[in-house]
Amino acid sequence: MRLISDVKDGLTALAYPAQCRVCGAMIDRYDDGVACNACWADAEITPLFDGALCGKCGHPLAGLATSRCGMCDALEFTTARACGAYAGALEASILFLKSYPHLCRRLRRLIAQTFAAHQAVLAAEVIVPVPLHPRRQRERGFNQAEIVARVIARYSRLPLATHMLSRSKPTERHRAGLDARDRARSVADAFRVTDRRAVGNASILLVDDLFTTGGTLSAAARTLIDAGARHVRVLTVARVVTAAAARRGG
Repeated sequence: MRLISDVKDGLTALAYPAQCRVCGAMIDRYDDGVACNACWADAEITPLFDGALCGKCGHPLAGLATSRCGMCDALEFTTARACGAYAGALEASILFLKSYPHLCRRLRRLIAQTFAAHQAVLAAEVIVPVPLHPRRQRERGFNQAEIVARVIARYSRLPLATHMLSRSKPTERHRAGLDARDRARSVADAFRVTDRRAVGNASILLVDDLFTTGGTLSAAARTLIDAGARHVRVLTVARVVTAAAARRGG
């Protein structure tokens, strides 16, 4: 199985650029994907989360003496965590994932490590990827959230429910430049549960590639909770970091 995996990764590596998509330097190892080792390792370029985080949404608190950022109270999920900020190697990897259904080994390890580090607040019984609208998935050929979810499922050995939640409203292409309130409106009633019996009283880990304002994840969580889910927790590869959240605290 390892040999098959190595061959698959090697073939996928042919799609990788020879130059780092962050700094332009040559990439030495295909395990690093589309960014070079230096960009992965530099915390100024690719900030990974290892300090104080908001207890609910996982936003970094920038050393403030508080346990909450104060800007996620209305979001419907219980907790959310991410590997790091949407910048540098993480940003480049997520953009690559939009076109190629593959995560480099370095990122797969990082996702597993992040889940392990926050397992207590991400405890769940089933993993659910945030779905794409069927038309968008046909165009892309895959759902990037499902690619991420499969990494976590393999590590955690939790069941993966790819059809528990569906997207009935196509919103992905019309959200650039929207603020948090407009984004929330754009995804209102965007999801529906396809198997209510499976959702009933379940603790669910909702997985996506990116946490922007939390509007999409909150809408999906609300749909699952309305269908009877006990808890909805969230794990994403990266999240957008805002200066306002870090300053506000409380």
